[in-house]
Amino acid sequence: MIGKYRNAISILLASNLIISTLSLFTTSASNSTLGIIIGLIINFLITLFGTILTVGQCSFYLNVACNQTYQFSDLFTGFKIHPDKTIITQLIIQLLTALPLLPAIGVILYSFQAYNIIVVFLVGCILFILGVGISWWISLRYSQVYYLLLDFPDYSAKELLRMSRELMKGNVGRLLYIQVSFIPLTLVGLLSFGVGLLLVQPYQNMTYTLFYLDLMQSNN
Repeated sequence: MIGKYRNAISILLASNLIISTLSLFTTSASNSTLGIIIGLIINFLITLFGTILTVGQCSFYLNVACNQTYQFSDLFTGFKIHPDKTIITQLIIQLLTALPLLPAIGVILYSFQAYNIIVVFLVGCILFILGVGISWWISLRYSQVYYLLLDFPDYSAKELLRMSRELMKGNVGRLLYIQVSFIPLTLVGLLSFGVGLLLVQPYQNMTYTLFYLDLMQSNN
């Protein structure tokens, strides 16, 4: 990343600025039931839009890592390469990661009407912790989808998800270790009022990109 931080920071700031600006439409929704529903829908659409920008960021880091030409416009690559596939894969991943949490949510809601509310609530909390763990594991299995979309744009969403699962076989622990190893740096970045994150996040994103390239090389 030496000599490339300016470009990486520019893309990071632009992405955050776009999402923050769009989020203003969510906060402007009224407090009525209809307003809340509209706000949730807008927030959901913003999340999908942000995912397409994430593909663009992946494109930038892939170009840097592979010594290809990179530029600020890489941020919008996701809008050029089958954004529909990005949205479909994101929806599927969100659904799969949400399912493990449903039993816990159901138990916790039931606990407010149960006789032994404390016991049932504790069971719900335990199920919630387990659900979060399973959801995290699922998200790790599909973490390579957006890189794969850039390298294999003609593949269907189903094929991209399958390829990510195959790449991550035996590698989930490696990626988990990488994510955990960035926690101290992230905390330091937060303590600097977020300024340090401008250096940490590009470094983190490049690490994830190199991890993907290593997976691809190991499977060739």
